[in-house]
Amino acid sequence: MSKKTLTSLKTTELVTWAVYQLGGDQRHIDTEDVAVQVFQFTPKRFGWRKYPEQINLELVRVYLSDAKKAEHGELLSGSGKTGWRLTRKGLEWIGSARKRLDAFQKDERVDRQSRAGSVDSNRRDREHKRILSLPAWTRWAQGERSVLLGEAREVFRLDSYATRSVRESKLTRLKAMFADDDEMSHFLAHLSAELDKEERETDGQD
Repeated sequence: MSKKTLTSLKTTELVTWAVYQLGGDQRHIDTEDVAVQVFQFTPKRFGWRKYPEQINLELVRVYLSDAKKAEHGELLSGSGKTGWRLTRKGLEWIGSARKRLDAFQKDERVDRQSRAGSVDSNRRDREHKRILSLPAWTRWAQGERSVLLGEAREVFRLDSYATRSVRESKLTRLKAMFADDDEMSHFLAHLSAELDKEERETDGQD
């Protein structure tokens, strides 16, 4: 890890990167796990002043909370009680900052797979097969770019009872799952954009 790369990252970005490294694009990550991860990145930034070998857990929690705020990009959602995970904005930031972030870990993809294990790999395979069997994908593969909202909701497993937070979580999780698949990523981004448009129009009518 280069010092130049380290200093180029805001602390809220650093904790977001740690959440991602621990699988926070798919599930909530405990504060203590994030603390251990960022302390490995940079002990000086997250250690106690008098006892630098000790992790300052409260400081980590503060920056995790800050990463939720609009002024810091709304990169994360969650809390100390529920754990932390990436928002769609957080996932987009990961993508845009990839070159800088890769300096932290040269073979990040392999490492994340080894942490996730075969369970996440099997889940991804099942989701891939499910999506390929849906009408929305069939029409996309045939070159049709109009979106039927009911079909889009079926892709993301959204029902009429889904709250805003549940909806955000499902969209983020599925898009993150296929972030390394260009065609699937474009497909999911296209559908989610239409679902976002529908939500904005619905909110405007309230």
